[in-house]
Amino acid sequence: MTSALALTLAGCGRETGSAQLRPPSGPIVLGFSQVGSESGWRLANTASIKKAAERNRVELLFKNAEGDQKRQLADIRSFIRADVTAIAFSPVVETGYDEVLREARAAKIPVILTDRLIETADTSLYVSSIGAEFAAEGNLAAIYLENDYNDTEEQVHVVEILGSTGATPTKLRAEGFATTASRSGKLRIVAAETGNWTVDGGETAMRRLIRKVKRIDAVFAQNDDMGLGAVKALEAAGKKPGTDVRLVTVDATKKGLESLVAGKLNYVVECSPLIGEQLMGVVVAIHLGGRIDKRISPEQNVFDAVSAKDVLGDRQY
Repeated sequence: MTSALALTLAGCGRETGSAQLRPPSGPIVLGFSQVGSESGWRLANTASIKKAAERNRVELLFKNAEGDQKRQLADIRSFIRADVTAIAFSPVVETGYDEVLREARAAKIPVILTDRLIETADTSLYVSSIGAEFAAEGNLAAIYLENDYNDTEEQVHVVEILGSTGATPTKLRAEGFATTASRSGKLRIVAAETGNWTVDGGETAMRRLIRKVKRIDAVFAQNDDMGLGAVKALEAAGKKPGTDVRLVTVDATKKGLESLVAGKLNYVVECSPLIGEQLMGVVVAIHLGGRIDKRISPEQNVFDAVSAKDVLGDRQY
């Protein structure tokens, strides 16, 4: 099996359709609303955006919603009142943004989605979205896990540890994993619990799964932090993670890759938080009246214990 897989999947990369905007005058000002600070991934995402804004001489008005949609809506409206060049935000949930985005459009302020998507019938409410293809991450997690059981005839009992309810990555990673798992029937999803993206949440979810599921062969945790929490719960239950129970996670944080090298995780699908330069590229293009790609996604990698060693030294998050 290839130790690290770099893919350009259907739907990844830049869409051919793009918009051209009238350039605003004055300095470049970006209003950015972060979804929260729930994980190491999110902190690295915030740092990437702040550093890229400074490098590109973009004045950044930064707000943190801390997982509260009402707070995020208030933040976006504060950016509209400030008449910024552009607004970017990582949505707390998928729905409930149409009204505030119509207000931004009325004020002639372009909106960019980062990391997550929204559910809307009017995709013209935002000019671009930047982030990973979450369904593809679920696909890859299932493919690599399934390949580990090629020599096993019986079904593999898998439990899932999900992110926060209503978030795009939670929904699409689960859908992608289930779609790939159903093709051969080798992987059987027997139960799921919500871990809310944190180590503590992942540990609690895994404890619940251990209590209610008689046989667990493998775990799909939707991010590294929840996977690390699952490792704690499995060890407390007398199981050897990575051997007795196999684990695949998403993100490829430094802590996640260290656990992968240590043999406690089996595979990690990369979802890079370092999108700051891509975001500033869109903001500068808006300022200059350039063309804006509707969808921008990075390449995706899958790491095992061998390939993880090669990237650990340079990991920024």
